[in-house]
Amino acid sequence: MKRFITITTGCVFLGYIMLMALPIMPAFFQNSFIGKTTKKARIALGFTVLFISKSASVSKSVSYRFYQKGKWQQSQLLLEPFFDHYKTSGDFSSLKHCRLDSYLMMEVYAVYKHKGIEKMLKSDVYSEFKSHLFYRHNQDTKPDSLEVSYYIKDSKTKRLNLLLTFKDKP
Repeated sequence: MKRFITITTGCVFLGYIMLMALPIMPAFFQNSFIGKTTKKARIALGFTVLFISKSASVSKSVSYRFYQKGKWQQSQLLLEPFFDHYKTSGDFSSLKHCRLDSYLMMEVYAVYKHKGIEKMLKSDVYSEFKSHLFYRHNQDTKPDSLEVSYYIKDSKTKRLNLLLTFKDKP
C-alpha cells in the first residue's frame, strides 16, 4: 500500500511539474503529443486563466441613466457600486446582484451582436435586464426613457472601447 501511495504521489507531482513547466519548454516538446496533452490539461484545470485568457485582461463596465421628470439624470455605473459595497461590508447579496447585472448585460450584448438592435430590444433577456434595472436601481419606478452604454477596458493598453449604446422608451 505504501508503494502505491508513493507511486501515485510521484505521478501527481511529476504531472504538476509538467503543467507548470510547459511554457518554458522548447517548441518541439510543446508540439509533441505529450506537450499538446499537457496544454489541454492546463486549460482544463484552469492554469492558464490568469495569464493567457483574454477575459483576464479585459474588464467590462456598464453605465446607465434615466429620463425622468423632464430631464436626464446623471450617468451612473451599474456594476461598481455593488462591488464596492461588497468590498466594504462583505455582503454577499451585493456581489450576487453585481454578477446578475453583469450576466444579464453580457446576454443582452450577445443578442445584439447576433440579431441586431431591434430584436435585442424585444428579447426576453433585455426585458429581464430592464425590470431588474428598474427594480434594483430606480426604486421600482418605470422611467420615461433609458440610455445604456456597455464598455470594455483592456488592462494592457488601458483603452476603453464602446461596444454598445442605445436609448429605449420602456
